Amino acid sequence: MENKLRMRKMDIFFACIAVVLLLGCKKEKNVVQETGGYCFASNFGGLGQLFKSSGNQQLDYWHYGEYNNLVQRFGVIPDIYFYDDGNSPNAYFTPQISNNQYPDGQVAIGLNWIKKEFANSPTNSGVSIAIIMAHEFAHCVDAKYKVYNTHSYRNELFADFLAGCYLHLKSMIIGEQYVNEVANSFYAIGDYAFNDPRHHGTPAQRVSCLMEGYKFSKSKVGVGYQLPEAISNARNYVARF
Repeated sequence: MENKLRMRKMDIFFACIAVVLLLGCKKEKNVVQETGGYCFASNFGGLGQLFKSSGNQQLDYWHYGEYNNLVQRFGVIPDIYFYDDGNSPNAYFTPQISNNQYPDGQVAIGLNWIKKEFANSPTNSGVSIAIIMAHEFAHCVDAKYKVYNTHSYRNELFADFLAGCYLHLKSMIIGEQYVNEVANSFYAIGDYAFNDPRHHGTPAQRVSCLMEGYKFSKSKVGVGYQLPEAISNARNYVARF
């Protein structure tokens, strides 16, 4: 009963966020950074103005709660921002450090991308947003531990695998009914610029890596695992592509 009540409160919470997002967010000016590329960028100069608030208090509360969860799970501390992604829904990571309190780079999440994910969410949960945030945090892990020496589509598939691990950990809290929604979202974002197959692998490869990470994490229930084991399994799986 308590679990059903908690799930109902979460559904209402996410539905409220979705309504406000579809009506539009008011942005609060905060700071300007350096140049964007695809999902993995050398710096954020090309993104324009970055914001610490989306202008939606409920979304901010959820967003920074998810941020704290990701910091704990991935063991990295990037700075995180919103930005106006216009007609090109996107999210980015850069290893560039602008604040020594955040030693593992920066993440920027597009406001229109968030709106689009909520609009396309059958459950109104927008849960795919959390998992692509996890994808960006996985880039932080890649950069921090120098998993790959150069950047290619394998970095992206590696990030998808770790995002799949987080999807499983999150499903243990919110339920498995959202897993297919996230998988479908990962397949669909193959149409976005930052998921161009030349840089991020094909949509089918992305879903494969996401779900393999999910399965790996699920297989460790009752046993547990540490980040180095997840990194090793991710790299081994991605090597086949």
